[in-house]
Amino acid sequence: MKEDGKMSKKIKVKAQDVNVFYGEKQALFDIDLDIERNQVTSLIGPSGCGKSTFLRSMNRMNDTIDICRFEGSITLDGTDIYDKNIDVVELRARVGMVFQKPNPFPKSIYENVAYGPKIHGMVNNKEDLDKTVIKSLKRAGLFNEVKDRLDESGTSLSGGQQQRLCIARAIATRPEVLLMDEPCSALDPIATAIIEELIDELRQKFTIVIVTHSMQQAARVSQKTAFFHLGKLIEEGATDEIFTNPINKKTQDYIMGRIG
Repeated sequence: MKEDGKMSKKIKVKAQDVNVFYGEKQALFDIDLDIERNQVTSLIGPSGCGKSTFLRSMNRMNDTIDICRFEGSITLDGTDIYDKNIDVVELRARVGMVFQKPNPFPKSIYENVAYGPKIHGMVNNKEDLDKTVIKSLKRAGLFNEVKDRLDESGTSLSGGQQQRLCIARAIATRPEVLLMDEPCSALDPIATAIIEELIDELRQKFTIVIVTHSMQQAARVSQKTAFFHLGKLIEEGATDEIFTNPINKKTQDYIMGRIG
């Protein structure tokens, strides 16, 4: 029993028997996966295999799709996030999200980051808000590049800077978990390298789950990797083990480029 206690302290998010349907079509089948705190977990697999659907289940973004139905349980620190008493707005403050395409609000750089803390009532005055904005921009590795133009539009930044602005916006509400849906797929190699370095720094403070098409990226940034195929979780484990010594033949075939 003691061992279980130790294990549970490490687990931040726990998915059990997760099935997701879009109308009649089933997108996820019986997913069981533990996400450990202060680690980066990569979700890999071919297009349409359920990675993003699973990611969006962790902050109930799928709720926004009328035909989507969820079965099973996902807990955050032991609390079922699909419980009818859960405040979804509050949940999304605790489980932040960064999307594939940088999507800054059509507002100033400052207002992009200030928006979340303001609507969640997390700051008492302008001084607190300034501190939160600056700290978030620093954590996202962007402050030095934008400190003299915080009043300029977020959309005036380069693609890589916009994505870091979106990361700053996501972490401004002090989430515990950060979900990233292919955060580098629209970026060039230099911007990608900056984001990857940032992910490694951010895991000291946050639990990160990243969907990526790039196996090289998964190998570089994550401690744990889960391989999805046709809506099923085929294999999961330590990243170096998954890439060098996979147990399942499908995982091996995907890594060797035989399926994808």
